[in-house]
Amino acid sequence: MIVDDNMTNLIMAKKALEDEYEILPVSSGQIALEFLHDMPSPPDLILLDVEMPEVNGFYVISEIKNNEKLSGIPVIFLTAQDDPTTEVEGYFLGAVDYIKKPYSTLLLRKRLDVHIRLLESERRLNKVNDSLQKALTDKIHNIVELEYAIVEMFVSLMSNRSNLIAEHSMRVEKYMSIYLDALIRFGQFDLKKEDADLLLFASKMHDIGKICMTDRCLADMGDLSLAEKEFNHAHTVLGSEAVRRVMNVVSNNSFLQYAYNMCRYHHERWDGKGYPDKLMTTDIPIEARILAIVNSYDSFRNQNDGSPPLTHAEAVNRIRLWGGTHFDPDLVDVFLSIEREIERITF
Repeated sequence: MIVDDNMTNLIMAKKALEDEYEILPVSSGQIALEFLHDMPSPPDLILLDVEMPEVNGFYVISEIKNNEKLSGIPVIFLTAQDDPTTEVEGYFLGAVDYIKKPYSTLLLRKRLDVHIRLLESERRLNKVNDSLQKALTDKIHNIVELEYAIVEMFVSLMSNRSNLIAEHSMRVEKYMSIYLDALIRFGQFDLKKEDADLLLFASKMHDIGKICMTDRCLADMGDLSLAEKEFNHAHTVLGSEAVRRVMNVVSNNSFLQYAYNMCRYHHERWDGKGYPDKLMTTDIPIEARILAIVNSYDSFRNQNDGSPPLTHAEAVNRIRLWGGTHFDPDLVDVFLSIEREIERITF
């Protein structure tokens, strides 16, 4: 598009360029804006006169740059002014070049050719970037598929080893889903949806270390010896070290880091009296602190360390009482706010 109120200049510029480019000549800034607003496909480049009556070039370029559809169009100013301040203002408003009048048709053609080549290079680069982005998206998709496959492999192994572990993991995953949604809504813990998705299926792996436990440890915690209980506690280390070996091969993977932290630290306590590393308060990773609450809730409602299972109300009350000792008190508050939703879950 060439915008110039001087018909001689407009005709000269058109003739200089029309053998190579499709030209749209426009005789005023107002008409140019109307055309740009209505055109289904905007021009690739605009030659714009600065000094025009009623609507000058500065106003036209301001309107162009404030329009999302048009803002990327390169604008070259045509001007008879020889004032550095005017030139600086044009560049400040978004012009890519200045061509001083009077100009030769050869100069006009050469300057325009340069900008068209730049524009074509930018488009080729954008296509390459799009291709790279697609390749990256495909790679990420493949990584996510692999992560799901890893989880399902371990869940299958746990199910073959013990239905109790597999069913516990299934219930914990469901509780985690509701709990994470609530934590995101509260906005207190800087959790994002993409984090929650990873945390959710990483949580299914938190007890993989129990694959190594004896049948007696898996079946009954009520009358275990002290040595057996200590061995049972080792499932946190055994599981996390299995994940660690994968992390040594696949570096900087958030899913594996979450899985490691959940495996190792879900029995740590807010007061530092948990296991295996005696971490306390916020030294315990947030994902492990979250998991600790729903993991304990499910244990209270089912195995309960060999004692009779608790009712929902009793389990919730125990979690309330253990806030600040076993559990992060702020996380307990959020859990208590959704306890009715937890109660409604059926399996």
